[in-house]
Amino acid sequence: MSLFLRSIYLSSGLSLFYILFLYHSNPYRRLPSTTVTLTFALGMAAVIPVTLIRLTFTTGGMGTPFSAYVGAGLIEEGVKFLVMFGVIWRLRFPDVAEPMDLVIYFGILGAGFGIYEDFWYIFSSSYPSWISGDPVHFYEVFGAITVARSFPGHILFDGLAGYLIGYARFCQGRLAQLAWIGGGFAIAVVTHGSFNMLATAGRILLITYIVFLIGIFLLLRRLAVERSPFRALITMLSRGGERWSYPRPPLDYLFAEGFSWPGKADRGMFQVFPFVLSLLILYPMLVAAVYLVNQLIVWLFVE
Repeated sequence: MSLFLRSIYLSSGLSLFYILFLYHSNPYRRLPSTTVTLTFALGMAAVIPVTLIRLTFTTGGMGTPFSAYVGAGLIEEGVKFLVMFGVIWRLRFPDVAEPMDLVIYFGILGAGFGIYEDFWYIFSSSYPSWISGDPVHFYEVFGAITVARSFPGHILFDGLAGYLIGYARFCQGRLAQLAWIGGGFAIAVVTHGSFNMLATAGRILLITYIVFLIGIFLLLRRLAVERSPFRALITMLSRGGERWSYPRPPLDYLFAEGFSWPGKADRGMFQVFPFVLSLLILYPMLVAAVYLVNQLIVWLFVE
């Protein structure tokens, strides 16, 4: 039980920094915390159908292109996209007010999936040395797998795809929407599969790839923030002369949840407390619940 809880809290802590960074990546607005938490939980629950698919179909050996791009990229991103379209895509104003919102929601959904995956790798890899009673070997294995799982993965794949999904959500025309969605799915699958392939090729290549993806993410973030209706609203009210070309009237954005004039969200314990509570109680409970369901599914298939 000690190793189980340690693995849960460690995997949650590894991803907390990335989640907070993504959550605060929009300088003008904070998304509703309830919707964000639900999105995170759905990302973690998406592990269950992925397990079912993998138990039904063989996805190839570890580190092969088929395993990386199909067994991981296509299957995992396909399930996450289905969850995204089943829930996030259906959200309405003010839960979704601009393309940047889809980036944050989809990235946090990916983070939920990634936290469980981190937990599983840490726990399953270190468990044999834990029960063997060899503390030196255990800490070597535990430290190595923790470092290996500390790189951002799912939150980057789905955050990048979220930019295209965000444009699809707000563009006109079905063909244009399908094109943006198809591009977003392709980005998620390719970046995910490439990450898995490079993870077996060496740490330097993997770090270089991650830095490259982060650079693209920051560039796209800058473009999305510059086109934010909340930024335009601030400019219009403070300077005047701003031409309004957004789908809703300015007053809707002015009173949207999470936006506070002049664009800086309130700070304090009411922002920090939900994350602390989630890290200490909610996330471990969700990880444990998904783990039990997964183990039950595996047992049923084996039997």
